[in-house]
Amino acid sequence: MIFRFSNLAIGALVMSGLILGCGQSPKPEVSKSPTQPTVQAKPSYEDADGPSLFKQLDAKTGIEFTYQNGEENNHLAILESLGGGVGLIDLDRDGLLDVLTPGGGKYTEKNIQGVPCKLFHNKGAMAFEDWSDRIVIEGGWFYTHGVAVSDFNRDGWQDALLTGWGRVALLRNDPVDPANPAKGRKLVDVTRQSGLETGSWSSSAAWGDLDGDGFPDLYLACYADWSFSKHPSCSYGTKVKDVCPPKEFQGLQHQLFLNRGDGTFREVGKDAGLEKPGKEASKGLGALMVDLDGDGKPEIYACNDTVENFLYLNQSRRGNIRLKSWAKESGVARDDHGNPNGSMGVDSADYDRTGRYSIWVTNYENEPHALYHNDGLQDGKPIFSWKTTASGIAAMGQKFVSWGTGFADFDWDGWEDLFVINGHAIRFPGGGEEGQKMRPVLLRNQGGGKFKLASQRGGEYFSTEHRGRGAALGDLDNDGALDLVVSHVQNPGAVLKGLPPTGRQWIGFNLQRNAHACCVGAQVRLTAQGKPMSRQVKGGGSYASSPDRRIHFGLDTATKMDTLEISWPDGFRETFDPARFVPGKYHEIIQGTGNKK
Repeated sequence: MIFRFSNLAIGALVMSGLILGCGQSPKPEVSKSPTQPTVQAKPSYEDADGPSLFKQLDAKTGIEFTYQNGEENNHLAILESLGGGVGLIDLDRDGLLDVLTPGGGKYTEKNIQGVPCKLFHNKGAMAFEDWSDRIVIEGGWFYTHGVAVSDFNRDGWQDALLTGWGRVALLRNDPVDPANPAKGRKLVDVTRQSGLETGSWSSSAAWGDLDGDGFPDLYLACYADWSFSKHPSCSYGTKVKDVCPPKEFQGLQHQLFLNRGDGTFREVGKDAGLEKPGKEASKGLGALMVDLDGDGKPEIYACNDTVENFLYLNQSRRGNIRLKSWAKESGVARDDHGNPNGSMGVDSADYDRTGRYSIWVTNYENEPHALYHNDGLQDGKPIFSWKTTASGIAAMGQKFVSWGTGFADFDWDGWEDLFVINGHAIRFPGGGEEGQKMRPVLLRNQGGGKFKLASQRGGEYFSTEHRGRGAALGDLDNDGALDLVVSHVQNPGAVLKGLPPTGRQWIGFNLQRNAHACCVGAQVRLTAQGKPMSRQVKGGGSYASSPDRRIHFGLDTATKMDTLEISWPDGFRETFDPARFVPGKYHEIIQGTGNKK
């Protein structure tokens, strides 16, 4: 969320007055009032023809949650802007994704309190049961934002981490009754004994094995040094007070925790090479781990608010995490005009079938969203070029404050499409609440590196406005049509069921390594009807959310694969007989069960 000017918007601002934008709005003054931001006009859509890809489900699913930010107390704290995400976790290993949602927080005067998170158990056929009482939190709830799912102790059961203000919570997946497995599972707070106690304010997190020991390490995107003792009063042109922009605050140090492999962690950010915080640095909102140079080891990309984004190349050895800062050199720190942006959401994909993974970043209003194309290696390091305009994504305009996002092949044509969830960050855009809600955006990948707006194909949800924040993408009913769970600020969240396209095929893979080693960085490559495609297991992504980690391919009209190859994080490569894998279902593949390449 940025609040400052962009060179791209200057011409328009001369005509229409100053406009507030995350990273591109005028700096507000304490007790003074710069020009009021105008209410943005709704963008026009140039939607592609075709059947609807989603149907919004009602509360009959059993999923009912509302992220609370405490704004009814009128503190106008920047804490209220971030909102929350969604986590997808198979808690009981029944093959169905359960849903974990942060609750946010509230105030008693100036005491910050947490709202309990919710957990919904998937019973199948898009029916869920409230299992929230199975979350055991130590010391009471805190103001939460994000979810990151991983099997941190490699016991074969998925665990979860909650981010938020003043602390995080590591929730270990334990049996309700060790003597009676039939009673199911629960999430137990083990933060204190794990060494993850931190007094910082974190928004998003990403898990991935950085040092190659098989245990997932943890990156925390930390935001700004705000508290009620550092709480200025701001406005944007009228007497209406509003949330102060991030420029008013010092950025916090992002944090990196090495997984020792015994259930405990050690903070190693400084020694590993993380950038220092400052008034013009850090302020993290999004985090992603993904292999960008093809060596199997995940890199780290972090979205920062109004300041340069981070990219860290992974140069680690076992037990010794070493990172090289590479954002400026590679071209992914700023936009194409050299401006840092208010960056929130992030994902990565081989969207144009080059075999290389590009980076996608959602930004604030009056800023271009960023598609950084991976152009390959230069002296062994990835280099990127700006493709927002050339790809057609710029057609969505700069009217949105964008958060949760992700690539996926919604129409099964073999090309990964893109969704973007939107909603304003401040309380009174344009001096009132009417500008808080924004429409989400759906972009269809047409192949050849081109996208086209297709929001009308998203169904009713994509045609209405919401105070959107985080979103998790995953197949909740295992029918191959990917679903979405979206978190809204102060409004009920949404469940969107993916609608299976007719006349096309799909296939999915659940990758596993021996002794439940971390799979982040593993890549699946296949060909179908002679067309190459690749997908990767990623850590983090979207905004403050944890999507389905299974690999999903649309196969278009192909009824079988021609070739199938998997590269694992330890560098092991193997091929598989594609005849073993029938389209229309998810297949578990364990490392070492193919033919070594």
